Amino acid sequence: MYETDILSPNYSLLLGPTSVFNKTDIFFSTSSSNHVHRHPLLYGAAIYALLLIIVGTIGNMLTIIILLRANLRQYTTMRYLTAVASADLCSLYSWNLNLFYKHLINPYQNDLEDSSIFTCRLISFIAFVSLQLSSWYLTLVSVDRCLNIHFLFWNRQLGRADRSTYIILTITIIIISLNLHLLFLNGYRQPNCTPFAKRTCYVCYARPNDRHYIFPKWEKIHVIIYNFIPFSIMLISNCFIIRRSILSTHRQRSMSAVDCRRVSVKNTSNRQRKQRQLTYILLSVTFLFVLLTTPVMIYNVFLRNYLKDRKPLKYIVLGILLCIQFTSHAINFFVYCYGASKFRHELSAFFSSLLRRKGQLVNQARASVGC
Repeated sequence: MYETDILSPNYSLLLGPTSVFNKTDIFFSTSSSNHVHRHPLLYGAAIYALLLIIVGTIGNMLTIIILLRANLRQYTTMRYLTAVASADLCSLYSWNLNLFYKHLINPYQNDLEDSSIFTCRLISFIAFVSLQLSSWYLTLVSVDRCLNIHFLFWNRQLGRADRSTYIILTITIIIISLNLHLLFLNGYRQPNCTPFAKRTCYVCYARPNDRHYIFPKWEKIHVIIYNFIPFSIMLISNCFIIRRSILSTHRQRSMSAVDCRRVSVKNTSNRQRKQRQLTYILLSVTFLFVLLTTPVMIYNVFLRNYLKDRKPLKYIVLGILLCIQFTSHAINFFVYCYGASKFRHELSAFFSSLLRRKGQLVNQARASVGC
């Protein structure tokens, strides 16, 4: 999971699982790691994580399908948003999936990563890479939009749709390279250990000679890559975008006051309306991303060590924050549906084509039966 109990060994349960419901224990429990902590909020977080997987998978897959349609994939921004949806789709099957598995499936509240070295390395790699890629793809959207509205040559040269593929590929290779060590170094099997009950004998997010390998060492780097640098770039880019949008609105109002240029003003107004719509979508997506992903980063930097021995409070806080974080990776489809008329039009055309194709297949089947 996003924070595994690597600081405490996996001991076996001698008398079976122990449930903790005492309200005082929620805030001051210092029980050993062999206890199984149950709480309604943990069940709620686990069920919500499952809903995010279902809704996010459907939404992100539909987003990818719609943005890859001929009328949209010609735009650079849409290609970047396709990459965002792909990364978001992968991220839902890492720590978010583990949240559901840990508190509703596994009777001992073990993490998926503790099942084997393979799952440890694979899930951790997918988690770090997908989250960082999602953040940087969204940063590319902000930067591209900012440069596009400030420099006329950008859209015709460096900002062309075919160039965006190479930019996406470059960012992907860099992020994968930075996290490649997780596939080879993360986790180990405890020597002279026999699996029993809660004890799995596998320790993830640590090395035999370095139990702080991931938390907090790599986690600090992850915060910089996933949050600090992308958020700073998004903030600067969005400030320039908002400033340019305000100036453009004032210019449009002054032009509309001149009657002799009414036709050209109408054409300009339609073009600017579409540009503003795209700008509003971008600002909404980036704002939601920053708003929903910042709390869990604050937890990892300032509260993780403070709550490590206070269970189940640690599980409750972390579960809620993970739900908030992964919400941002599951809701972009609804943002596009609400704010983008082109996206809604293509979505409607997609379902219409499916219904027509289904009708044709039904008619063909009836005709073949009639023959």
